[in-house]
Amino acid sequence: MAIAYGISAALLWGIADFLARFATRRVGVIRSLFYMQAIGVLAFTVWMVPKKEIPAALYNHPTSVWMWVAASALISTVASLAFYRALEIGVLSVVSPVCSAYPALTLVLSVFTGEKLRAHHFAGIALAIAGVALASTSFAAFQPPAGTEPAHRAAHLTRGVGLAIFAGAMYGLNFWLIGFHIMPALSGTFSVWSTRALSVAILPIICLATKQSLAVPRGDVWWTLIAIGLFDIVAYLASNLGLSTGHVSLVTVLGSLFGAVTVFLAYAFLKERLEKTQWLGIVLIFAAIVLVSL
Repeated sequence: MAIAYGISAALLWGIADFLARFATRRVGVIRSLFYMQAIGVLAFTVWMVPKKEIPAALYNHPTSVWMWVAASALISTVASLAFYRALEIGVLSVVSPVCSAYPALTLVLSVFTGEKLRAHHFAGIALAIAGVALASTSFAAFQPPAGTEPAHRAAHLTRGVGLAIFAGAMYGLNFWLIGFHIMPALSGTFSVWSTRALSVAILPIICLATKQSLAVPRGDVWWTLIAIGLFDIVAYLASNLGLSTGHVSLVTVLGSLFGAVTVFLAYAFLKERLEKTQWLGIVLIFAAIVLVSL
């Protein structure tokens, strides 16, 4: 069952990221993220209410736990905004694998909480750095804005990859925070519900601060938003159920390979073509994910 849960999480996350490309280009990053998360939280709440877990958890934990949950929700929201923007403007086959390298940072941070790294962990971290560098860099002719100097061949970052690196760093920090400060106190399902519910509450505040609109989208984009919201939240459920089986490393490795699903979909449907060095970088990233998760 652990294998099934891990594969399900990867498939659902990969499809959700692929669909996010189309939603963000139609209604914007912040509106896409808000409505897809609101849909996911609503569906998750309906699923959790009969279990009566929400009232019990709200009253049975100290304030310090909720402070960590709030921090996690804020970090997750910032990471998701950056990642969705990267999906909107960047090359999916690059930005998704680059972001999926976040377990390497989680592993590095775990050292500060007492974990000891083994040789294959160091190898995985090194591969992740090399993979991100290769996948992020294009050696094709750089096309400058119109009216400036002619195109020239030089190494340059692929569009959107800076945001993907930032998002991956934030996700790595967040998963470390969840693993060491939230999961010991809250169940896997409730930790997902609480952070997502707070994220939905945080996004309108960000909108007010940045003077952006959360106007209700119109048209068939709602089908895309509903699909993203449900796929994303069910992926989290599958991941947590998989972790509860005790096969933590196996589920983590399989779930972290969501980038491979997005790469396949982008190649098949968007006809994205990468340079050989970028393909090598993507392979190194996935190899790194396996090594750091063992």
